[in-house]
Amino acid sequence: MELERFLEDIEERLEPDQEEEVLAAWHAWAMHENTVAFSGCPRKPARSCLEWRPININDAFADDDLMILSQFYNVHKALETGAGRTLYIRANYGVGNIATMFGAPLFMMDREADTLPNVRAIGPENAAAFARGELIPDMKEGNGASILRMAERFQRIREKYPKIARFVRIEQPDLQGPMDNCELLWGSGIFYALYDEPDTIHALLKTVTRLIEDMADKWHELFPRGDGTCSYFTHVEKGGIAIRDDSAMNLSPDFFDEYIAPYDGYLLKKYGGVVHFCGRGDHFIDSLSKLEGLNGVNISQPHLNDMDKIFSETADRGINLSITAPEVDMTGHDRARILYW
Repeated sequence: MELERFLEDIEERLEPDQEEEVLAAWHAWAMHENTVAFSGCPRKPARSCLEWRPININDAFADDDLMILSQFYNVHKALETGAGRTLYIRANYGVGNIATMFGAPLFMMDREADTLPNVRAIGPENAAAFARGELIPDMKEGNGASILRMAERFQRIREKYPKIARFVRIEQPDLQGPMDNCELLWGSGIFYALYDEPDTIHALLKTVTRLIEDMADKWHELFPRGDGTCSYFTHVEKGGIAIRDDSAMNLSPDFFDEYIAPYDGYLLKKYGGVVHFCGRGDHFIDSLSKLEGLNGVNISQPHLNDMDKIFSETADRGINLSITAPEVDMTGHDRARILYW
């Protein structure tokens, strides 16, 4: 089988002593044990004798073997280049995973774009029906079926390849965050509904949060993480969940406190973890940083933020801050808690 040749190649190239060192360094970062600036743990490059090729995301969606191969291609590149990041794979089905379980149809991008799909909104009436309990979401629907099927494949791979099982982390599928999923389901008109139909939106947020919780529980059952960390965007944070809060940039601090903090807070209190947001977040970062269980924040567009405020509310308070974008001036702030990635 073609896939097995590539998995065997990864298994042979994994060097246990080196990978233990990489994981130990990342664990120290996640647990806030490092006392100096951290930027990963480079490994000695390990070349392959096979010809690895990237897999188009549309092809990966259509074929489970290609989905697996697309994920291990990233592992191959890290080993080949000596990258200092952790090795990880995930069921890579895009931002709409939870939304598809509510019936939101996938919107596949043109193959030439080689970009993960999104979903089309089911609209206010259908979303409200879920909020009222007239419809019940099922984690086995939509992308959930593909995610659970991929989990079975990952488990079989781990049983056959012991070094992959030890050193290639299984990252949670993209669960987004409660408000992000509600926006995907309702559509952009949800921002008017926050004023006009607050009770309905809160009910929908509760339903979405329950399904995120069910999926997170299922993933922890399938892939228990004994070291108390979760993988996120090629790096590691303390806790058990990664939440996305991209919708928050559109909300005032008061609306963040009303519509996002309670639901993010519930998940963070239960699992601990990290919150990612794109865009501007300095207007709600003080509220976010106070949520129990928040161990890390990841941002991708620092130039849109007052970074002194971001640093003050995260790194300077002992909360890990990772920046997946061009480096910014960190003078005067706790570099041990800032990861430029």
